[in-house]
Amino acid sequence: MKTFTRSFFLATLAAASGLFSACSDNDRDNAPAPADPTPALQMSSYFDFVTTTPAGGTSHSGYGTGYRPSDIKATAILGPQVLALDFEAGTDNSYFEVDRAKLGAQWKGTYALRCRNRPTDPVFTSYVYTERKNGGISGAIYRFSETTRELTGNVTITAYDAKRQLVSGTYEVRAPEQNEPNATMTFGGPKCTIILEGIFENLKVKAQ
Repeated sequence: MKTFTRSFFLATLAAASGLFSACSDNDRDNAPAPADPTPALQMSSYFDFVTTTPAGGTSHSGYGTGYRPSDIKATAILGPQVLALDFEAGTDNSYFEVDRAKLGAQWKGTYALRCRNRPTDPVFTSYVYTERKNGGISGAIYRFSETTRELTGNVTITAYDAKRQLVSGTYEVRAPEQNEPNATMTFGGPKCTIILEGIFENLKVKAQ
C-alpha cells in the first residue's frame, strides 16, 4: 500500500485548485455582456420674442415646450465624417453633426456651433418644427449653421464608453432673428430667438 505524504497531498490540492480557477475564469469569459442601460433624455424648445415698451425698455414674451423622457426619440450615428445626433419629440426635431476630425481622443469636450460668422466651427445644426392639425401638416425647416450670422451654443460630450459605444452630454442652441415657425413666409414680421436645450445619457452610438 502506498503512503500519501503531506507534500503529495498539497500538490494534488494545488492542481485541483488551478483547475477550478481555470473553469471559473472560462465561465466569466463566456458570461453574456450586461444589457445596455436605458438612455436618459431631456429636451425642450422655446420661442423668445422681444418687444419695446412705451418707456423705451424691452419686454420678453414667448412660448415653449418641454417633453417627458418617454416621448423623446434619439439616435447617434457615427459616419466617416461626422457624429450625427438627432433628437425628436412632438413638434420639435433638433439635429447636430459633429465634425469627426475635431472630436477629442476620448470624445469628451465642448464643441461650438457653426454659423455664417464662424464657418469652421465643428458642429453643424439644424431644426425642424412640424405641427399637425386638422389633417394637415405645417411648419418650418431652419438650417441654422448656414443661414444664421451669429449662433451661440454648443454640443458638450461629458462621457463616452468606447467599449459599449455609449455617449452622454448636453446641447444648447440660441438662434436669434428667426421667423416664427407658423409665419416663416411673412417678411418684415416679428422675429424671435429660438432656444433649444437637451440632455442625453447612455445614448447608443451606431455605425453608419
